[in-house]
Amino acid sequence: MSPAVVPSDWNEVVSLVPAERLLYSIGPLRVRGRPDWQSAVSEALRRPSGKRLLEGLAGPENGVVILADDLTRPTPQQEILPPVLDFLNAAGTPDERITVIVALGTHRYMTQAELRERFGEEVVARVRVVNHLWKDPVTFVDLGVTPRGTPIEVNRLAYEADLLMAAGSIVPHIYAGWGGGAKMVVPGICSARAIGPVHSLAARRGDFLSVSGRTETVFRPEVERVAAQVGLDFILNVVLDADGAPAWVGAGEPAQTHKAGVAAAEKVFVRDISRPADIVIADARPASIEYWQGIKAAAHATRGVKEGGTLVLVGEFPEGIETTHPEFASCALCCEEEIVRRWETGE
Repeated sequence: MSPAVVPSDWNEVVSLVPAERLLYSIGPLRVRGRPDWQSAVSEALRRPSGKRLLEGLAGPENGVVILADDLTRPTPQQEILPPVLDFLNAAGTPDERITVIVALGTHRYMTQAELRERFGEEVVARVRVVNHLWKDPVTFVDLGVTPRGTPIEVNRLAYEADLLMAAGSIVPHIYAGWGGGAKMVVPGICSARAIGPVHSLAARRGDFLSVSGRTETVFRPEVERVAAQVGLDFILNVVLDADGAPAWVGAGEPAQTHKAGVAAAEKVFVRDISRPADIVIADARPASIEYWQGIKAAAHATRGVKEGGTLVLVGEFPEGIETTHPEFASCALCCEEEIVRRWETGE
């Protein structure tokens, strides 16, 4: 297969490997018998974890901010947000008092066409949907630092909301162990100065490539600490199966809900293999907009390849190596010691 050709169907990649040479082919499970997204989300909102009900947090005078992930994540936002808006309306909060902030971290801003495609015409017509403008210093309010020294510079609009909630999905993550939960605040709506130190907590550990899929990480307590200080009130997290259908949907208190979601996500994503393979082919989708995103798939795949083996990363990467992190390309070929030196000197 030419390196420039990316099959539209992952099965085309698998079919290229002779059956007798295929050691494993793994991906998320398919979960049968789950309800549709609207039913699953509505039920989760009616029966949240923790003591705080969404009805008690919303109200006719309250300004609501919903943090939502961007096009690099698999979350079906146009499916899950309408029932959330309906629930808030029923609790007394009108659409005009609701804002959706795309929790980009330092990902590139989404275009208006991309916002409509990701969130759906219904959502963008009902409520204000805006990018987290992380390039603009005016965006942030400075809340000091954590005991570990992490700067807390967070989106002012989110911080000043009467109700701050987040809607996202739980997937294995190379820095956090698992995505979702408080991660929508850090890195989602923080400044670049705040995001770097949090990611470095995991990146500078010797076991960095084994962080993905862990429930206990150095990253998670720090982001939950920041999210609590910022005032994240409520989350809606989902786990998707292989078909993009709801394998699990939960809502409620952020840390408790996320913990339950991770237990469900482990059943969908974590796989045993008989032994590491000589060659591993990894699909970068949906994090395939640029190589900087796609390396997540490569990091996951290192767990299944022999030491000294070959890892093939499959992805279109239409926007090249990176769109917002030029230092990634300039440092990519440096040795670890040089990268650490540049980090410690602020370069």
